[in-house]
Amino acid sequence: MKKVFELESTFKELIEWMQNNPDEVIKERQRSTEQLIKKRCVFGDTPFQTTLVPLFLKKESLDLIEKTSELFDSVIDKVVGLYFSHEHIRDYFPYHEVPQELVHAHPGYEKATILNRLDMLFDGKTLKYIEFNTDNPGGKGWVDMYEEVFSQQSFYRDIIADYSIREERKITKGLFNAAMNCFNEFAEEGEKPRCGFVTFREITMKQDDEIVRDFFIENGVEANIVDPRDLEFRDKRLYSNGIKFNLLIRSLKAHLYLRFPREMKDFKKSILHKGACMVNSFRALLGSEKSILSFLSNHFNHHYFTEEEVICIKAHIPWTRKLDETVTLSKEGEEISLKSYILKHKDELTLKPSWGAGGYNVMLGKSTGKSEWADCVEDNLGSSDWTVQEYIEVPEMEIPVIKNNKIVLEKKYFNLSPYVFGGKYVGTLGRVSEKDVINVSAGGGVMPVFPLKYDS
Repeated sequence: MKKVFELESTFKELIEWMQNNPDEVIKERQRSTEQLIKKRCVFGDTPFQTTLVPLFLKKESLDLIEKTSELFDSVIDKVVGLYFSHEHIRDYFPYHEVPQELVHAHPGYEKATILNRLDMLFDGKTLKYIEFNTDNPGGKGWVDMYEEVFSQQSFYRDIIADYSIREERKITKGLFNAAMNCFNEFAEEGEKPRCGFVTFREITMKQDDEIVRDFFIENGVEANIVDPRDLEFRDKRLYSNGIKFNLLIRSLKAHLYLRFPREMKDFKKSILHKGACMVNSFRALLGSEKSILSFLSNHFNHHYFTEEEVICIKAHIPWTRKLDETVTLSKEGEEISLKSYILKHKDELTLKPSWGAGGYNVMLGKSTGKSEWADCVEDNLGSSDWTVQEYIEVPEMEIPVIKNNKIVLEKKYFNLSPYVFGGKYVGTLGRVSEKDVINVSAGGGVMPVFPLKYDS
């Protein structure tokens, strides 16, 4: 307890010093930005914005995040398994873009989802998971770099060393271990991996993959970034420019692999015939379907889960329904007409496309006009492609920012997104924004997260 109080006092003094010494802060910020660019933490040509302060997670908070994220990782796998074993459950997953044959193709290893990021809102007391990213979660290489650069800043070097537990490259290492476990399950005994990070050559934002690729090479696994259009499937194996690749890391959203259909035929054949071990498989994208939260939050489905899982679902999954569930139960447990309920309780709800990403087309009832809200409901009622979700208040925190060459305190919205790779918690992405729909690629910023050594 004493150590936590010491940190809070030290942190307060540091922020006051920042406000009194803006030139020093700006110079340190410039040095850090240069380091981030060198470490390829850029989106296109622009370095990601990071906060001036990190977030320190108390041990009890970290324990809760780790426990619940690993449990929900297991729950997601269970639901994907139910999708394949119970035909009626497939109605919850109205995915049209990726062909069923690719989703149904067995990847050669048993775990349904491997590289997952679970997005949540947590204010230190209430924790709610608002969506899962099991398709192709971003930031896998970048987050370790942010933490490394932050831990070297003159402001934080001693604080992080004294108060935090930091494991070097924990997220990247977790990805490597998860991919190797899948490969060892997939491959013949004694077969050595050669890894291809599969993306299009036109995609300029490959830095995240380059960081992870280099880690593979440093750890004895040959690895390259490959274009799926260059892949050839012959003799039941997959080749790029004459070189065999038997492990693939999927580096794009699943639907993007439907482009260039003629050039992609061999890549698709290899998926159908297990020409290489691919992580994540196409079946993993089912966990990214936002209507999985409707399945979980509907108590009629709770018999599929253990008592521990049901307790966790009730505590940490917000009420969610697909817009084709026109007669259902409200979050209060009353039978309702979904349309009238959504219109009446606008300020308590959020509308989302089932397969949206990056916060696009998300409508918060409290900040949407009545007519616009009603139009969206009218246009999409009865559609399995949209969901309505209980609105969860987005946490805010006051942090120092640079404004007009001064350091001032401003309130920012923030969220946390734990990574779970191969079923194990490996770290957390922190993000902040001026808007309550938070996304880094849409103008938000990154807040490095460090666990504390001590209990609260």
